[in-house]
Order: sequence, then structure tokens, then C-alpha cells
Amino acid sequence: MSVNELHFRTEDLTLDDVGKYFVETDFDRQTIDILKSKKTVVLQGARGVGKSFLLKVAQKEMDEEFANSKTLAVYVTFNKAGLLQTSDAERFKHWMLAKICNRIIREARKRGALQSHSSLFAALSSGEDDEATASRLETLWNGLEDAWKNDSALIEADSGVDPEMIKDAVEDLCEQAGLRRIVLLIDEAAHVFIPEQQRQFFTVMRDLRSPYLSVKAAVYPGVTYFGDSFQMSHDAELINVNRNILDSGYLNSMREIVIRQDPELEVVINRHGAVFDALAFAASGNPRTLLKTVSAASPLNTNNAQRVMREYYRDTIWGEHSALGDRYIGHRAVIDWGLEFLQQEVIPMLRKKQHQSGESDRRVFLWIHRDAPAAVKEALRLLCYSGILHEAGSGLVATRGLIGTRFMLNVGTRTGPEADPVAATNWLRGAISIKRMVEFGANHEVYSPIAKLDVEKMDEVRQEFIKSQLDLSVDQLDMTAFARKKLKELGFDTVGKILAASEADFQQARYVGAVRSRRMMNIATAAVMEYLSG
Repeated sequence: MSVNELHFRTEDLTLDDVGKYFVETDFDRQTIDILKSKKTVVLQGARGVGKSFLLKVAQKEMDEEFANSKTLAVYVTFNKAGLLQTSDAERFKHWMLAKICNRIIREARKRGALQSHSSLFAALSSGEDDEATASRLETLWNGLEDAWKNDSALIEADSGVDPEMIKDAVEDLCEQAGLRRIVLLIDEAAHVFIPEQQRQFFTVMRDLRSPYLSVKAAVYPGVTYFGDSFQMSHDAELINVNRNILDSGYLNSMREIVIRQDPELEVVINRHGAVFDALAFAASGNPRTLLKTVSAASPLNTNNAQRVMREYYRDTIWGEHSALGDRYIGHRAVIDWGLEFLQQEVIPMLRKKQHQSGESDRRVFLWIHRDAPAAVKEALRLLCYSGILHEAGSGLVATRGLIGTRFMLNVGTRTGPEADPVAATNWLRGAISIKRMVEFGANHEVYSPIAKLDVEKMDEVRQEFIKSQLDLSVDQLDMTAFARKKLKELGFDTVGKILAASEADFQQARYVGAVRSRRMMNIATAAVMEYLSG
């Protein structure tokens, strides 16, 4: 495998690939065991930190243990939730319930748990058999996803399903098929910039909880709205997926992640150990960022790593965050302020202290008072969503006994402006202390440009966005060069063509069968939906 073919998205991988590339840490093992348990879990982390990967590892292990454990893993992604741009709030609820039911029926039949033609889900389907029910629900959810093309068109939106019916059907299924329970693994739980969808999802997540059904959901930090009916302390266990750069085994595990994908890289990584370590530390615990920067720095050496770190941490990562403002106009002011706050205030402050005092200022943590303006907190949450900041503890006491939240600045953005970012990163990692923070109080003057913004109104400004993006080139999507090349060869070179395509369209290409077409469809759709989500 060429280094340029490193896979940095879980959607590119089969379950066999997931097992082969999995590099287990103590934290990963604890997380996977909890995902396989009876607990209701919210898995939280920025893009690329490995939420989908952990869900897939849990699915693979439960599949392999099914004969003995009788625990049925059902994986479902809600990544197309953003297509449900409609004034009818009930459409998302019925889309979600239809998708959950369909996947439970399909997975149970695949595992041999549905062997008779009598419907265990009869309450959902007016007596039709399970296969007909699954087909009807699939038609419903596909129709709802396609409604963005013509929102004025009348469409049947009622799935005929509610959470209580699902729980009863699951209990019947478990008792009749001898299953212990069903574990529902929900990826991309709800569109990040549509709060009402998120509130509906978490209400359903709470309502589905039963001795026979446990729900695990992957969400992004900072931009998730749980609603009034869902209380994290009572209704679920929150797990933050962040690899700790201060752990003694951090660099070894990041090396192993890359080498598992391409064993031939082990020699060059060992030869340029300090260069790789700088890329790994700059990635700040994000495997996708590491894989992308290592791939871009091929062949791995000091000069290429310097170039990539300058390009990625001085321009790309900031540009990706700034682009959120083009897609979500209501958030433009806080997005721009957040960039300016870090680029013009925080990072220069750290660099200035280092050069003027002659002392080594190795701080990468900042602290924000709990009473800072709501718009400031929103700006910081969005920076967490993009992976530029990571929340590193709330309710923390700082100078003068004040309470606030600690954030860690992405290391690459801290060292990228330096003349030699590789050397600067390796210098920085030698003595970072989590106790040393740059502090900003409740009424700091830097907040003034956005202090009075009404956060509640930010999500109201989003219309016709999807249609405005249909001509976007596939070159703008976050996927491997190989996947992008294949899509172009098949004629799917824009967002609109991918969204409008079906698996049958993919199968018209030479040598593309049912399995390969579904995989290609998943890869392409995931990249499009992540772009549309920000």
C-alpha cells in the first residue's frame, strides 16, 4: 500500500479492516466494553477522533460473540439527517424511527433471529411480515431524505411507529428468539446545526431505554442540544473520546495506528522518529489528522513535515472552520470572532511571552470564566467541534478561586506559526503542564464584539443551503484521493450527483457489484454529509 492510500475515514473500511487496524489502548477497551453493555451511552468527540471506529469495533466484537452472548448489535447512521430540511418537525421523528425499526429487522433476520413469517413487529405493520415491514419503512425514510429536492411535494411522513411500540416489539423478539438484548449503535446521531432534531433524538433515546434495548449514540462536542427532557446525569453515561497527549503511551499508539495500515512505513517512521513524533503530537490525539498529515508528508522527512505543518496548521484547519460561516450564516459572527480570538489574542500572547521574556512558555491550555457571555461560549464550542480546541475540564478553579472551563489548544495551531514547526513541537511537548493556563475572566475586553449577540436566534438563519451546494465539486470533499478518483471515473463529480445517485447507479459501472457499490455509496454519502454538516 502506498502511503497516499492511508484510510482516514471509518466509512472507507470493512469490519475486517476495522479489526485489522484497531490499536487498543486501556481507554479504548473500557469504552468498547461499555458500548457492549446495558448502559445508555453518549459518545462525544470532534471529527476524526475515532467515535465511528469505536462503534464499529464494538459491533464487530458483538457479531463475533453472538453465538454465546446472544446480544444483537445493530449499527445505524443518521448522517443523512441534514437532508430533512422541512417545516414539518415530525418528519425527522418518523424518519428516525423508521430507520431504527428497519435496521433491527434486517439485522435480526441476518442473524437468524427472525425465521418464521409471522411478524414479531406486527404491531408496527398491521399484520404484514417483517420483511414487508422493513421494505415499507425503508421506502418511507428514503422518500423523506429525497424531499429536500421538492419540499412543497406532499409525502407520507407517518411511520406508524412510536418508541413504546419498538420496545414491545424488541421484547417479543428477544423472548421468542432467545436473545439477551439488542444494542443499538447510532452514529452521527443528529444534524449538528439543527437543534430541534437533536432534542427529538435525545427524547427518543431516553424513551427507548428498556432491559432488552440499550442505545449508544455518537455526537460532536459543543454543538449538541440535549433538550429539557434528557438529563445526562440521569439518562446516559457521557464518554469523551479524546486521546490524552500527555499519556506515556500516546506516541507509541499513534505510531501503531499508522503502521497497522501500512507496515512498510515502520522503517521510515523509525528512521525519522522525531519528525513523526512532531506530526503525532501536533495532531493532538486526532487519528484522522495524523493520517492525513503523514500521507501529505510522503515521503516522510523533515522538509516535507515542515511544509505540511505550515500548510495544515497555518491555513487548512482555520479555513475549514471559517467555512462554517459560509454554510451557517447565523453563526458567522461567533465563528469569525473565535478565529480572531485564538489567532490574534491567544497564540500571539504565548509566542510573545516566549520571545520577550526568554523563558519557555509551554502553555497550550486556556481557561474561560463560567459567566463569560453566551456568544463567547458558543464560539468556543464551535472551535471544539472543528477540533481546534478540546474541552479539558469544567468547573475548574483558577486564580482568585474563580470557576470556569479549561480548553486545550490544538498543538499544531500553537506551533504552526514558528519558523521550524517540527522543532517547536518537539520542544513544546517536553514540558506541558495541565495546571498552567491562559485565563480570561467573565468580562474580558476581548469579548466586546460579540458579547451582546443573541445565541438563541443563530440557528434560525438556514434556508436553501443544500440546494446551493449541489454544484460543489467532489474535490472539496474530505476523502482519499483514490475514492475521489473513482467517483469521477463513474461520473459522480459533484455533491448533487452523489446525493441523487442510488446503488443501482453505482452498479452500472464496470466491475462494480452489489457489495462494492454499497461501500462506494457509503463512502461518497458520508463525505457529502460531513461537508454539509460542517
